[in-house]
Amino acid sequence: MIKNIIFDWDNTLFPLKKYWESAHRRIFLELLAFDDLSIDDFMAQYIIFDNEIWEEIHDGKISVEFGREERVRLVMDYFKIPYKELFVKNFFDIYLTALIEEIKEDELLVERIKKLSKHYSIAILSNGDSWEQREKIRQFGFENLFPVYISEEMGIQKPDLAAFTMLLEAEQFEAEETMMVGDTVINDIRPANRLGMTTVFIGEAYQTEADYEFESLDAFLDAIESRI
Repeated sequence: MIKNIIFDWDNTLFPLKKYWESAHRRIFLELLAFDDLSIDDFMAQYIIFDNEIWEEIHDGKISVEFGREERVRLVMDYFKIPYKELFVKNFFDIYLTALIEEIKEDELLVERIKKLSKHYSIAILSNGDSWEQREKIRQFGFENLFPVYISEEMGIQKPDLAAFTMLLEAEQFEAEETMMVGDTVINDIRPANRLGMTTVFIGEAYQTEADYEFESLDAFLDAIESRI
């Protein structure tokens, strides 16, 4: 019997991809001249480079910090746009400021999760920097609602099993009574499976090793609410 639900944050509870793209579009339009180039074409190529960069990050080939800079260099070089290295070095901070400004509270989602918490104990487990994740949680309306565990604060990050066991022990959750909901197989599904948790994958992929798969968070919430 499931008594507890652990949610991943980025691209599970929080629609990072949507805000990520809108913040980047805004910054590029403000900082670059698009004379013979459309922002749509620019963003399409930037997303391709970003996906390739994250594959290298997940494979342990490069660091997150280097990847954040390298994807900017790659897209600028691809379109032959001149730039200074200082622009690349400062870009992530500029983006992060724009991202936080873009976020609006999702009152409907907050209410759905709060109603869910009347039947299940809820916690959030997220990789990421403390300030960035805390600000996104605050802006999105989730501050002080549920226990939040962030890798920088824990000193350990998913997919390390210790990140999960730390939360389970702190919240006194039994693994077999706990459901892990996330959008990545490596960071969320596989380690939770190893600990004996029920797993739910959110996203477009199928046959992901998860016990259950849903194309969207809304679809998952519809399903679980129908069982309450």
